[in-house]
Amino acid sequence: MSDGATINAVALLARLKDADSERFDTAGWHYIDSLARRAAAHEGSVRRLLDAKLEVAVTAFAARFDQARSNAADVLERACKAHPHAAAELQTLYACSDFKGLRRLRATLDARLHCAALDALVAQLEPALAQAPQHSPAQGVASPPTGPAAPALELKTIRESRDTWARLSVDKQLALAMKQAPQNAGPINSHMLVLRSLAKMQAMSPDYLNRMVSYVDTLLCLDPGEVLVPAKKKKPAAAKSGKPTKAMRK
Repeated sequence: MSDGATINAVALLARLKDADSERFDTAGWHYIDSLARRAAAHEGSVRRLLDAKLEVAVTAFAARFDQARSNAADVLERACKAHPHAAAELQTLYACSDFKGLRRLRATLDARLHCAALDALVAQLEPALAQAPQHSPAQGVASPPTGPAAPALELKTIRESRDTWARLSVDKQLALAMKQAPQNAGPINSHMLVLRSLAKMQAMSPDYLNRMVSYVDTLLCLDPGEVLVPAKKKKPAAAKSGKPTKAMRK
């Protein structure tokens, strides 16, 4: 290896040390540091071979570090604009080449900001929901209960999501039941008749099927099942009093 190549590797090592690149890739930096110490302990052809490996490793590490530092600079700029109160902490992480820590902190700050925005939105919607006019019975929806024990009004999105998951659960249960249908069942097989009825009900009125399945599930939860009553033990028959037999008289 030429002297110019050796100087280049040494210069790259010095620059990487000054930039605290160890925090960028601890394992990669440990390999380079171990290779440099090993090369310094040898002479001749072994030293030249180790120096060549060291130059390749340092050059590749420096390229990755420069690319990561450039990407982290963009992250730092956007994070400082979005979270000026945390600019000092973000810049400290960038200066010590802790790019992963920089991204983690930015993600945490973004999540906090998002949660704060949602909290503010909910705070704005709660008074409007509390003052919203109640549905009349003519609209087919029962009026929500009032008073201190009344549950909080839920958002329309939550209600729709719950209904969607309930419908998907019923569809999955019905599909599983159809797969477990008896093979070669006759036309009046009770199991197949029930499955055909449920499938027809799903095609005609899915909402009715959902309500019926929910109702049946509730009944099954409330049903304690058949209680096995222990059989009463028969009392031994009492000996009949009477005249002694001939054998007894003997």
